[in-house]
Amino acid sequence: MFNWFRGKLHTDVIPSTQDQPVAESAGEIGIPVYKGVAPKERYDQIEFAFRSGGVDYFKFNTEVNIPFQRAIAAKEILTEELWQINPKVLTGWTESLIGVITDDKKKVDKKLFEIGVLAQRLKEQMELSHSLVRQLKLATVLYFDEQENPLDYQYPYNKAKLEHWSKYNDIPDFFLNLPEYALLPSGTELVQNFPNYLQAESKLLISQLKHIITSLPLDDSNRDLRKDLIGQMETLDVINLWSKDQSTSIT
Repeated sequence: MFNWFRGKLHTDVIPSTQDQPVAESAGEIGIPVYKGVAPKERYDQIEFAFRSGGVDYFKFNTEVNIPFQRAIAAKEILTEELWQINPKVLTGWTESLIGVITDDKKKVDKKLFEIGVLAQRLKEQMELSHSLVRQLKLATVLYFDEQENPLDYQYPYNKAKLEHWSKYNDIPDFFLNLPEYALLPSGTELVQNFPNYLQAESKLLISQLKHIITSLPLDDSNRDLRKDLIGQMETLDVINLWSKDQSTSIT
């Protein structure tokens, strides 16, 4: 199920904890051992990843151990990585396009202009060859603390996880030293400009979401979709705020 995932996040080839960078050193206590809310028979499948703001984060030691329930709960994020676009955003784009086409009050030239803008927004989204925002959202799937149920995935909890990482701003080194970044042709440039790339992408995605939300037909049929897109925009606001205050120290 996760074979395609290897090319993006090599969870099975991340260096041992002794060698990989952590947000905050484990110090004299040694490498933390998971003692969280997961079933005890799962403990030997879970290993320490990094520490942020005094909270230890863990991961499953191989991708085949990632619970099916968690993957299903996080399917939108995983599908977004595969498609290079969030499914709900694509649905919003489609509904907005239909709304423009079927709006009898708009003149033809106005319709053509709005269709062109929507098409350009979609093109920009699909041309993001490597998305830092998607990588961070995927990180909320792969990494969990001891209070989180790793067999499930709760979106509000994981938005709070991003807020925690943003508040302490101590994990860029960990993510930028993962194998997938080392293999990128522009790896050095990415390391040096991580906050700028993240801010530019999050601002672009926020702008696209705002345009889609305002273009959606104003009827009850799009109420849940509009709510979902607004929730995504709130998550992007967290990432955008984080990027403004970030500083990396990769050498």
